[in-house]
Amino acid sequence: PRSSGINAEYGDKVSKIKASGQGMVVCRICKGAHWTKQCPYKDTLGAALDVREEEANATKMPTRAPGTYVPPAIRKGDSRDDTQSRQRDENPTIRVSNLAEETSDKDLQDLFKPFGALSRIYLAKDKNTGISKGFAYITYNRRESAEKALKQLHRYRYGHLILQVEWAKPSGS
Repeated sequence: PRSSGINAEYGDKVSKIKASGQGMVVCRICKGAHWTKQCPYKDTLGAALDVREEEANATKMPTRAPGTYVPPAIRKGDSRDDTQSRQRDENPTIRVSNLAEETSDKDLQDLFKPFGALSRIYLAKDKNTGISKGFAYITYNRRESAEKALKQLHRYRYGHLILQVEWAKPSGS
């Protein structure tokens, strides 16, 4: 008895659409004159439709209102790729903690330069005061240089504090 109620509802909806003059219902799967929900080919052709919709959505660029911010990596015609950030993750980076508040970039460069060529020094500082937060990341061009610095400077007395030196964890973790 229940299925006859659903068919009656279905027939009512179709007749209402026909009467409104908006046109006939067209199934998205088989293009038949019925609701997609009622399509007899839903199980067989439905999977193919889902795949086509996913492919179409994947190739579409999101539309944005004029004047909205678009990150550089998403901008059309951007020649950069993700190699710069990936390269930063692959370079041998060590994390130095327990630094004094007075520590500067120059101090770190003087301390770590003897072990090898430095690629980058990042000293974490408070945005408002500019005082060191007590840790830094040192990136070397060669892994051997970073290993040597790590071995010799871990538990090294620097000023009135003992440095903690370890391999930096990748930025995603």
